[in-house]
Amino acid sequence: MACSRLCSKVFILYFLTLLVFTLPFKGKVIAQNITKRIWVTSGGSVAFSFKSLTEYSSGKVLNNWTRLNIHYRDTSNAGGDGTSIGWRLLVRAGSATIQSDGAAPDIPLTAIQVKPNTTIPGTTTTDITLSSANQIIVEGGDPGALPVTGEIVITYECGTPPATPLLGRQPDYYFVDLVFTLVEINP
Repeated sequence: MACSRLCSKVFILYFLTLLVFTLPFKGKVIAQNITKRIWVTSGGSVAFSFKSLTEYSSGKVLNNWTRLNIHYRDTSNAGGDGTSIGWRLLVRAGSATIQSDGAAPDIPLTAIQVKPNTTIPGTTTTDITLSSANQIIVEGGDPGALPVTGEIVITYECGTPPATPLLGRQPDYYFVDLVFTLVEINP
């Protein structure tokens, strides 16, 4: 009997709490539902292996090395078009230099170029020289309430013009993390 009264009181308390927090918002809540996903399907590790004098002096190219898939959708609660006016894929280095694993001096980020390509309709791609600041490499317009899905393929160049050749650099294992971010463009 005591348990029944306690359960009734708890139920009434939950009901009143729900009532107090939902009544003031009735008809006034507007939400934007943005879904952003990005995943690497291949080429998640980028390794430049220089094995000849020609590669040190002319640079090295990894054609179509990384494959990213994206999914972007912006809708309102009612299922219509959301408020964003498009989307962007950004990239940045995770550190200020290409770091040496040993005692060799670090290499400047300007040694690496990032060159994206995609078949996603209505997009613009931009080749960039790597830096530690976010840079736009792919940009797409507002798809309305429809989702944007597709593949972005990235080619990397290290030590190729206009970058300074790597000739004279100390042999070592060098590394830098690349950070890709998918963002909405707000009006």
